[in-house]
Amino acid sequence: MRKLNKNLRIGIFIVGITLLLSHLTNLPEFICGLGLGIGIAFELIGVYSMNHDTSKIKSYKMKLLRKCLNK
Repeated sequence: MRKLNKNLRIGIFIVGITLLLSHLTNLPEFICGLGLGIGIAFELIGVYSMNHDTSKIKSYKMKLLRKCLNK
């Protein structure tokens, strides 16, 4: 089995914390859904990057970030 990458770890952590908080406290449905959605998105990105080359996506994100910050 492969080692889990950073995105997959973050996604599992966010989903776990969201589920734990929703069971222990009276967490609003919007916050619960937002946490689960972000966590699942990180998990999907992590699973995709385990099997595919994501260097083009990373370079595009850095290019977009630099473009936004330079304005």
